[in-house]
Amino acid sequence: MKTILTKQIDSLPCDNPIPVNYSEIPVIEKSDYEKRFQYLRQLMDANSYSHLIIYGDREHFSNLHYMTGLDPRFEEALLIIKKDTKPVLLLGNECYVYANMIRADIDIELFEPFSLIGQPYNKNNKLSDLFKKIGFDNNSRVGVVGWKYYPKHLFDIKADIIDIPHYIIETLRLYTPIDNIKNATDLFNDVNYGVKHQLSAKDIVHFEMAGTKASRSVYNVLKNLKEGMLEIEASAYFNFDGEPIATHPNISFGDFNTGLGVASPLYHQKLKTGDMVAVGVGFRGSLVHKAGMFIKDEREIVKEKSHYIEKIVKPYFSSIVAWYEAIKIGNTYGAVYDLVDDIIGIKEFGITLNPGHLIHTDEWTNSPFQKGNKDVIKSGVAIQCDYTVSFSDPFMSSHVEDGIVVADKELREEIKRISPGCYQRIEKRREFMKDALNIDIADEVLPMSDLSAVCFPYFKDLRTILVASD
Repeated sequence: MKTILTKQIDSLPCDNPIPVNYSEIPVIEKSDYEKRFQYLRQLMDANSYSHLIIYGDREHFSNLHYMTGLDPRFEEALLIIKKDTKPVLLLGNECYVYANMIRADIDIELFEPFSLIGQPYNKNNKLSDLFKKIGFDNNSRVGVVGWKYYPKHLFDIKADIIDIPHYIIETLRLYTPIDNIKNATDLFNDVNYGVKHQLSAKDIVHFEMAGTKASRSVYNVLKNLKEGMLEIEASAYFNFDGEPIATHPNISFGDFNTGLGVASPLYHQKLKTGDMVAVGVGFRGSLVHKAGMFIKDEREIVKEKSHYIEKIVKPYFSSIVAWYEAIKIGNTYGAVYDLVDDIIGIKEFGITLNPGHLIHTDEWTNSPFQKGNKDVIKSGVAIQCDYTVSFSDPFMSSHVEDGIVVADKELREEIKRISPGCYQRIEKRREFMKDALNIDIADEVLPMSDLSAVCFPYFKDLRTILVASD
């Protein structure tokens, strides 16, 4: 295991950023959506589904957005795929207009009850009539894609657990027996065959742009932190553009607020020396989050937390180094879990979730990082190095979250062809991780963040970072 040291550095990738060239951000074309539908239909056939229903709303937009390019805003939406026919998308009033931007080859139907309360119901379409028109019947076998799929042993329900609005399922039951209606969310979110875990080069370029923006936003907040500043004042330094976010922006000062984990910036909490601090934000396909202590060196740590750097942060970073070095095509997710557990102890270091997870335009699609899991890391997945260590009495935590994509040589060459700037940023990050941090990442590991694996032991001094030494 490598020794962990503090090191003074002249600059991070964020300090001399390679700009994003928007002309290199590829458009997801009709042909791209056709490939997605082709693969999804193969999964439908393999599971003997005659129909697939994909539900979406503002929060649970990702699956529907992946297939259509439309993310429901204010409203709900329902995409219905029938074997050997053109898909149909049911939309409310405002999304019906928004749908003009769709490039996928689908039919659009207005279903006004998907609109907000009180809006006009001029067409008066009934959901039952639309379902009848689409062709649901007694012999249909319907897969329903909502948000999640569930362990059946935790529920006393005979039918499949389906997490879309009850009235949609009840209307479907007018034509199709409940035993023929199944939860099919695994078609999107399964670790191995899920459609969102088969990233194309275009997908990766979009996710890299998101990671670039997120990391630069987080870094700008960190370098502008000042004693006496309010959380909400610090949040102004995120410097957002109009890129859709995937998570609520997070800034927390002090033990209690930082311990909340996912809180938005508050109006009355002032930053002081010795505070625990957390800063993070995610755009679609990314999340960057850093948690540490607002000190300039160890002399500013209060006595009861004096062991914070040596006993918590350095061992944690040692596990982060090992995590990145273990991500390789052919290794198992379970092996990565065991590695982290062996170095610091999952339970002993207060890691309550998995040591990593998969990501898409929704921040957490699934996590294969489980003890004993034999699923193999493959090309075309986006992964978050995301696990917080946390202690109580007194409260202390550390978090170094950034994203990577695993891409074989063919996929890397395609990324480089589509977006040379994207690939240049990735290579700059890889060079920093290998040369400055001494993390021996595999060729197939593509860092999405300018702060990838960067751990600041002292949040007042961003020129000091932790590094590995052989």
